[in-house]
Amino acid sequence: MRHAVAMVVVSAGAMVVEIVAARMLAPLVGMTVFSWTAVIATVLAGLSAGHWIGGIVADREPARLGARLFQMLIATAVLTTTPILLVAPVHAGAETLGLGWMAATVTVAGVCFTMPSLLAGAVTPVLTAAAVAGAPDRTGLVIGRMFALGAAGAILGTMLAGFVLLQWVGSIGSLAVVAAAEAAVAALFLRDLRAPVVGVLVIAGVLAGSGAPLLAAPYCRVESRYYCLDLVDTTAWAGFPSRGMFLDGWIQSVEPTDGSDRLAIEAHAFLDAWARRSHGPDDAWRAFFIGGGGYSLPTRWVARWPHAEAVVAEIDPAVTAFAAEIGFRRPSRRIRVHDDDARSVLRRGAVRYDLVFSDAFSGHTMPAHLVTVEFHRLVRDRLEPGGIYAINAYDWARDPRFLAAMLRSLREVFAEVTVWRSDTGPVRPGRRTPYILLASQGALDPAPVTEAGGGRSWTVRPAPPATADAPVLTDDYAPVDRLTLR
Repeated sequence: MRHAVAMVVVSAGAMVVEIVAARMLAPLVGMTVFSWTAVIATVLAGLSAGHWIGGIVADREPARLGARLFQMLIATAVLTTTPILLVAPVHAGAETLGLGWMAATVTVAGVCFTMPSLLAGAVTPVLTAAAVAGAPDRTGLVIGRMFALGAAGAILGTMLAGFVLLQWVGSIGSLAVVAAAEAAVAALFLRDLRAPVVGVLVIAGVLAGSGAPLLAAPYCRVESRYYCLDLVDTTAWAGFPSRGMFLDGWIQSVEPTDGSDRLAIEAHAFLDAWARRSHGPDDAWRAFFIGGGGYSLPTRWVARWPHAEAVVAEIDPAVTAFAAEIGFRRPSRRIRVHDDDARSVLRRGAVRYDLVFSDAFSGHTMPAHLVTVEFHRLVRDRLEPGGIYAINAYDWARDPRFLAAMLRSLREVFAEVTVWRSDTGPVRPGRRTPYILLASQGALDPAPVTEAGGGRSWTVRPAPPATADAPVLTDDYAPVDRLTLR
């Protein structure tokens, strides 16, 4: 029985560590296919190497498997919490060395999460060998049962991490819970030790130590099902006194603290100026927002236009709650919020909008299912005649491959598509630049757009040279990460 319990706990712990690894990397490198690939490959590599090493351990001292299991479980518990201390400094070191984004992601995942996975992998063959030794006449049954328990533990750990631990205790707390569980399971093998009293003291020390990470500063203010949320001072970044919503390493929304109504995010400022130019003070119009963020535009627009309405599809209710908690979102009957994916909301409804604004770019990429031709057709069918589809996109100033693919894909659906960029904002060849795409079945006014008060201005830019050869993004093929990450 003790071997079965240990197998479930260790297998569950390995899956919790894997999911927490992706969560801990997100504020530093974003949540992308590449970051998940780095995490999964690291954990699998650690488990594979651990299985090999564990098999060697099981063969060398078959008479002392219980003692070895105690030692290995204690070591696994200790190493499970080390990523809490390592992730931030390892990432800082990778940036100091000038490693590229992908190399830095692989480095952080490898340095921080290989050893916890390796130890967890080493325990399982030793557990299996010990279980077989206890029932040598039923080797096949015991091995099959241990494999099944390992798979069941992995399922349990995956569900616990996603549905319970990250929601209630966060990344640091999740690793602390795993470490405590592994240390507690080690107690099942105390009777195999030559000095059980020493073993009890070791377990007590590890249990106490596993709680120490809970005293550390929270990894972020709110850790939701999808994001790591925080509130930061953006005065230096925005150029005026302000606070910003920080979402997985990305400033998602900025609100001034000097009593003004300024907008720092390029796409927000552009679209606000476009709306001022397009709608009179008494116009009744309706906007749909893909992504709520800090609710900067819907809040301003329903206050400015008494007959305007806004519908927001924000998949993460924690984002909406956090925006209200920090004072960014103010309640209004004319702002309806759906805690759902934008594609699902648009597919289920039949309401038409004068404007659909895709503001789902967070971290380093956009969700792939929100950039495809199929999704663009759905948006087109939900627009009023002459309605506008606006997309906030970030890409490199030189060779913007994602922008080119988006432009070509939109042209498959809309009669007119234009690319806008600020005339006054800095163009940083080695960094990302904000772009705004406008698409419509009607004519688009190409006149420059100027911010209220004569601040920033935006003009139509030529299509990137690579647009003709760019891939058309579809539900079957949308390599967003490959096009945006370099």
